[in-house]
Amino acid sequence: MTNLSTNVPTKLPTAVRTRFRAGVFVACAGLALSGQPASAQKGMGEATGVARQADKPTVQSFAGTVENIEIAPCKRTTGRFVEGVHVKVQMPDRIVDVHLGPSAALEDLLDQITTTNPVSFEGFRTDQMPENTYVAKTFTLGGTTYELRDDALRPNWAIGGRGGRRGGAPSLDVGPGWQGSKGACYW
Repeated sequence: MTNLSTNVPTKLPTAVRTRFRAGVFVACAGLALSGQPASAQKGMGEATGVARQADKPTVQSFAGTVENIEIAPCKRTTGRFVEGVHVKVQMPDRIVDVHLGPSAALEDLLDQITTTNPVSFEGFRTDQMPENTYVAKTFTLGGTTYELRDDALRPNWAIGGRGGRRGGAPSLDVGPGWQGSKGACYW
């Protein structure tokens, strides 16, 4: 019986090792250069995300009743989440479309919200967004305020890993719905 282990070299030839290392380096460099942007949201046609712009949009306060809740893929963002939460809020004079954020980051809020809930929110919009469309900074439901964005309008789910918990508000943990690809909403 022949012992095959005596015919196997213990070390690869130098030329093979060098080519392998060069290949690994090229592959890593290619991945680094082709990486997608972080979770900053550029929104509709913006070259820079709202959080990085010097002139921030005005944040306004609103109140109304939830008419419709939609969790669906969106088509207008550069973010990393696949589906987002949209809430239609009936106000005294109109219905507004409120974009809350990615469903994976809003599980606590989604457990509480139903149609006919009275709500209030602070929101902003840019000139590129459709009329009566807002992005929520805070969303208050049943006495609980969910702080979705910080004062610079940066999404709390994009700040410092898991969480984004502020002021006793429920956690905005990013769950299994994160896909690492283009998302679909205005945030």
